[in-house]
Amino acid sequence: MVYQPQVCSKTGEVHAFEALIRLKEHNLSPAVFIPVAEETGLIVDIGYFVIDEVARQIREWIDKGMDVKPIGINVSAVQLRDEGFVDKLKSVIKYYSIQPQLLKIEITESALMEDKERNINIIEQLKEVGIQIAIDDFGTGYSSLNYLTFIPADYIKLDKTFIDKMFAKEGKKEVLDGITFLAHQLNLKVVVEGIEDREQFNYLKVKGCDYMQGYLFSRPVEKKEVEKLFECKFEV
Repeated sequence: MVYQPQVCSKTGEVHAFEALIRLKEHNLSPAVFIPVAEETGLIVDIGYFVIDEVARQIREWIDKGMDVKPIGINVSAVQLRDEGFVDKLKSVIKYYSIQPQLLKIEITESALMEDKERNINIIEQLKEVGIQIAIDDFGTGYSSLNYLTFIPADYIKLDKTFIDKMFAKEGKKEVLDGITFLAHQLNLKVVVEGIEDREQFNYLKVKGCDYMQGYLFSRPVEKKEVEKLFECKFEV
């Protein structure tokens, strides 16, 4: 497991992390092995490994007396279809005795819309437990602002490819104003992925995007480096 920080655009403090899985002994991109895992059904076991490992790691950091930040966990459409998904999350939280708010489940908009009614019901159950919800990869799938009005999420994450497209075409950046405005009206925080240069950061900060994630601040790092970032404050 590696973790990438999400930085508050106003204060420069680390707000949360996203947990990411890597094949340590193989230089194989997740863009390659995750689809294979989904096709074979192995993604369910991998997903539960990640959930358990993140919860265990949170418990370890708490026991060290650290100011632990929420950790985002990516969940695939295949995982959502598993009947025991919600109960598994509840049992992991209970086993490691951690606050549910320290877990943030990240669901892509395309996965969410595969079985909309059922998945919204799952999200509602997770929210009842106290787990945070982020709509991931916003801007790459359906991108219907309408569905944000009825999904009980806490965050939307704007995808890097979406942001790059907005910056590449004259007049398109203004679209971000509307998205950010609507998100805030719906009490959603806006996280932007893939921030690599200061110009993008400054523009998105002015537009009201709440949190930034990308190489401008940090690459995904292993747990020892994460501990150094808990109290880190980046220049914003």
